[in-house]
Amino acid sequence: MPVQSTNPDYDRHLSEWQLMDAALDGEDAVKADVRNLPKPSGMVEAEKQDAAANRYLYDNYTARAQYEHWVRDSLRSMMGLVSRLEPEITLPSGMKGLLDNATDDGFGLKQLFFRMVRQAISHGRVPLVANIDDNGLPYFSTYTAVNAINWKTANQGGRQDLVLAVFREFREKRQDEFTHDCEPVFRIFTMRDGVCYSSVRNDGGEIVDAEKPLGTTGSDERLVKGLPYIPVVYCGSTDNGPGVDEIPLLSMARAALKSYQLSADYFTALHQTSHPQPWVSGLEEDADLSVTGPSAAWDLGVNGSCGYLEFQGAGIEAVRTAMSDQKNAALEAGAKVMDVTGTESGEARKLRQNDQHATLHSIVITAAEALEQGLRYLADWLGFNEKDVTFTVKPDFVAVGVDPQMATQLLQAALAGVISHDTYWHYISTGKVPDRNWMDEMERLTEQGPRLGNAGVE
Repeated sequence: MPVQSTNPDYDRHLSEWQLMDAALDGEDAVKADVRNLPKPSGMVEAEKQDAAANRYLYDNYTARAQYEHWVRDSLRSMMGLVSRLEPEITLPSGMKGLLDNATDDGFGLKQLFFRMVRQAISHGRVPLVANIDDNGLPYFSTYTAVNAINWKTANQGGRQDLVLAVFREFREKRQDEFTHDCEPVFRIFTMRDGVCYSSVRNDGGEIVDAEKPLGTTGSDERLVKGLPYIPVVYCGSTDNGPGVDEIPLLSMARAALKSYQLSADYFTALHQTSHPQPWVSGLEEDADLSVTGPSAAWDLGVNGSCGYLEFQGAGIEAVRTAMSDQKNAALEAGAKVMDVTGTESGEARKLRQNDQHATLHSIVITAAEALEQGLRYLADWLGFNEKDVTFTVKPDFVAVGVDPQMATQLLQAALAGVISHDTYWHYISTGKVPDRNWMDEMERLTEQGPRLGNAGVE
């Protein structure tokens, strides 16, 4: 099997991760993939006759479509909640440097934790690799879900543990100092004779970095400690097993994509109702109709006739209703991650509020446990006591001061198109209604697109 072989579970979820990548990158990324907006049959047939001349039909169809950035806005709001959390960290003295320098690009443990939570929310998977650099200093590397291409578990001392983990990386081609061209390589972790080995190969399977026991450092490749396990943790949205977890924001991304597809028909229909198509018949062969407009007159001759083909737009209302349904579905999908319904008070209300954030709660807990496991791998690797390592986070989102009754009312107002969903998310993330006048709120409603719930077609 080639080095770029993928796990079957990876293959099943790749399209979902790619959708989430496009959803977070925004409208340009969504429009760049033709699969996100299939061509109507008429455009397909037109391009069969003359692809170059008729390409403009689909280009205009795509340009009029509107992609809503609900996923990006929701993720930002959720991370606003998470950013208020303070991890409780205990480390041996020899690992204190990780507090300020824990990643391969020089950021501390708290920032690493926030990165993990963000990726777990958006993709449901955060591959975390514990390692030691050439100077003997510990650090972590994280990979995107799409670059953790292969893994395998097997019986290791009576337990199911990782025996293979493969990650795709990108290295700059050695041309000149200004180039950004990269080529893929594959970092391989595998178990051999009870010890973890690491190597790097290129697309053709040729060795780029020779295989060696994980933990060798310096030019003399001194072995610090051969590990009897692969120091990789697959942080997920519900647990930290190697299997792929669900993506919390996937339902919202799908609703946003469907709204984008419907909007192409909606805005094309509006365009066509505003631009009736003139027609003529029965003209003499030498008739000149090359000029049109309010300053032009046509000589139709004795037998000529003309008129307009007007688009009636009978389905516009149904399309607009379907778009409104998708917006509501997206808002509700995001609200489920931070459920804010109910009006209890006192201790019952406090307990329910803690449970409101069950999805976000579980992601925070899972990410903290994954990072703690990675720290314990490093402690064992460096010869420290694993019990001296803790990384815990109390997911107390109640401190934001969100009133469930107020949040419910704002959610209903957002679904009805009375207030912008930006106002709703601002309250969820800060506990405060933004200080805006009526005109400011109307401008935000206009910026987010037509009021799909009750707007009429002019």
